[in-house]
Amino acid sequence: MTIINQELQQIISRPGPPRDRLQQVLRDIFQARVDDNGFLQITPRLRQLKLAPVDPFFAAFRQLVIREYRTNAGLRQDELGHHLHLFRSYLDLFYLNAIRAFPGVSDYQKLLASTRTYRLRLDYQTSSRYHNRCPGQFDYPRNMKVQLLRNSWRLTRNPARMIELIVNIDTGAFVSEWDQYRVGPTNQVISAPTAYAPAQLAAIANTESFNYGVPHGQYFVYPWLRKTHQRLDVHQPADSLIRRRAKRAYPAPPASRFVDVVRGANDVAVWQSLSPEDRQRLYPEFVDWQHASHGPNRGIANFLKYHY
Repeated sequence: MTIINQELQQIISRPGPPRDRLQQVLRDIFQARVDDNGFLQITPRLRQLKLAPVDPFFAAFRQLVIREYRTNAGLRQDELGHHLHLFRSYLDLFYLNAIRAFPGVSDYQKLLASTRTYRLRLDYQTSSRYHNRCPGQFDYPRNMKVQLLRNSWRLTRNPARMIELIVNIDTGAFVSEWDQYRVGPTNQVISAPTAYAPAQLAAIANTESFNYGVPHGQYFVYPWLRKTHQRLDVHQPADSLIRRRAKRAYPAPPASRFVDVVRGANDVAVWQSLSPEDRQRLYPEFVDWQHASHGPNRGIANFLKYHY
């Protein structure tokens, strides 16, 4: 895979219009095509590609997308934009492959090990509401969101909050669509929505999502980047049929009843220490207090420290 990494870097770094380089990556390296179910298929062996979260390819590729898609239409502008939207899932997969190669019992422990190696700090500040989708009535969050890099002052190829990971708070396992997908006889991903049981759709609905734009979070964003997240990630082209089915089956909780319990590493241990009964009792109190206070969310540990 080292040769592939080198080829990617060569394409990204050469002069020329961003569009040409984006097309070349998808066409020549990954041989990407959209199948009858709206799922992007790539060369099977490249699904094993490992790219560290700090690999310069990610920020460089992001920069090309930002440069090419500057209008309010974002990636909805054309067919290439649609393919780039679908390609986000593979960008997720490549850094998941790299993080899971680190030592640790759980994915979260492996993530922490990777941040020590790369000398990175996790950002817990952006909302995980759209990654806590569930059927029926929502009671409390099961998943947390962490992003890398926490912040960056780079003027170009800015990597701030680009890499996104969704983690089950109790188990420390990543919540990812890639843990559910299977491959067929041709070694392509089976993309028919009916091929997956309803329970499998939870991870597909709540999966991580690489950010082409720069989310605000609680940190600085340069003026010319402030609308990129909405334009390139939030207002997105059509998903694959299986993702659309998953989102319909697992709607997001109402904004009025959702507040993240995790805002830092300490919140993870505190939430894990609570029984399901205590969570059911305390979470509505936490939500009501947070909405009434109109202040920043400092996490469940801070709430319990001053209220119990």
